[in-house]
Amino acid sequence: TMKYYIGEIETYIGESMISTMVKFKTDIDPDLYLDALASDFWGEANKPEDGELYDFGDKMAGSGNWQQVDVKTYNKLTIINQLIAGDKVGRGKL
Repeated sequence: TMKYYIGEIETYIGESMISTMVKFKTDIDPDLYLDALASDFWGEANKPEDGELYDFGDKMAGSGNWQQVDVKTYNKLTIINQLIAGDKVGRGKL
């Protein structure tokens, strides 16, 4: 069953952290899906050994908190861009 979420991608540049809100829908574990979004949020990243942050060279990013919302709320959130975890879900990388 498809479920609807809002979540955060946390980007670290030096000692500064910027949180970007995203909306997403998935029928898999939202932690896995949000992590997949973080893994290519800024392009090609090095996979972290500790599973926490992805290294994009000049910055690092990782998944933050998420919250499930109903479909009506999800559809009203037009200012938040939905990101797609690329083909990672479709190719079984999650």
